[in-house]
Amino acid sequence: MGHEGPYLQLRPLSGGREWDADPDRVRPLTPTELLHARLAETNARSRAGAGLVGPDTPLGCANAPADRS
Repeated sequence: MGHEGPYLQLRPLSGGREWDADPDRVRPLTPTELLHARLAETNARSRAGAGLVGPDTPLGCANAPADRS
């Protein structure tokens, strides 16, 4: 997110309150960790009802039905 003095300011991928972290104690996510975090967020949104197909979802989108007839 940024930095404040000697600390990095981090925020959860899903948003929320930031926190300060010592730069010597952080590392970038591995591709597997990033995929896991994004999948967990997508699943949480799905359980909450966000991202469901609605009347304005364009055909051909991953969440859209194949036919609306």
